[in-house]
Amino acid sequence: MNIDCLIPAAGVSSRMGKWKMTLPYKKTTIIENSIKNALTACNRVIVVTGYRSDELVKLVQKPKSVITTTNNNFGNGMFSSIQAGVDLINSEWFFITMGDMPDINENIYKSLIEAKDKNLNNFDIIRPIYKGKRGHPVLLHKKTIKAILAEPFSSEMKNVFSHFNVLDIDMNLPDTFMDIDTPGEYKKIMENNTQQGMV
Repeated sequence: MNIDCLIPAAGVSSRMGKWKMTLPYKKTTIIENSIKNALTACNRVIVVTGYRSDELVKLVQKPKSVITTTNNNFGNGMFSSIQAGVDLINSEWFFITMGDMPDINENIYKSLIEAKDKNLNNFDIIRPIYKGKRGHPVLLHKKTIKAILAEPFSSEMKNVFSHFNVLDIDMNLPDTFMDIDTPGEYKKIMENNTQQGMV
């Protein structure tokens, strides 16, 4: 199935205290692992760069299936990076996920695709839920792109969601909302992977 995935990765990582996209993770980096997981279910991954853009482009643009675009106004926030990338979407349905969520696995992506196929004409957006918390990736129909671009750059995706039919899928998978924003979160996820023999 032809599905694109958009990954905004333009931020400075101010809460981390260091740039998190290139931090070591499972023998590569956080961003490379996020891309690898997305490619288990998607034909193309579109990475939106900003801060240290040249460095990130060199790192991720190895597979031909990875496309990069730059948000020169990345200081305006994450939604502006989503807006900078959606014009490159070619597929009828597409994912949005975060570059700092490297444990979203193939099963999560494919579960959302299966939910789409079962409810094809009823919903425009499909989201994973874990213990009542909305997570990632989010699967969207291309009809949402116009609404995304119509919002101000300071907006949030929840404002886009309010205009469409949304299906929430309950998943017993904490990986759907575990991102890495602080040194403590990075330490915890690395310790978990060490215990599982994954680092």
